[in-house]
Amino acid sequence: MTVVNEQKSRENFGTPKTAPDQQHPAWCDPSRCTADPSTQADGYRSGVGSEHRSADVPLNIGAGSWPIPPTGVAFLTEAVAPWRCSTFLRIVVDGGTEVSMAVESALPLLAALTDLVAFAVIGEAVSRR
Repeated sequence: MTVVNEQKSRENFGTPKTAPDQQHPAWCDPSRCTADPSTQADGYRSGVGSEHRSADVPLNIGAGSWPIPPTGVAFLTEAVAPWRCSTFLRIVVDGGTEVSMAVESALPLLAALTDLVAFAVIGEAVSRR
């Protein structure tokens, strides 16, 4: 690896001696957070360090039809490493089925779903007049 490539790698991924980010994201709920940045202080080790985690947002899906369970939770999570990690939206429904996506992907998806549902609700309101 060339010196330039090594330097870019360090900028992007840190070095074994890079101090982990000690800050908790604004959305992190201390009662659910298991982040331990000190586990990464001497270099990245996969599988340790745990994660920042938000409070659960309960999902009451109600009388959905099979295979959609009636309840679930959504929350944010971010791994701990010596570099900045992506934040993920996780949705877990009864039975343990989980959907996980980076928040950068979740935002346009949720915006599109919001528009779609709003269009349906407005359409129903207009047709009832």
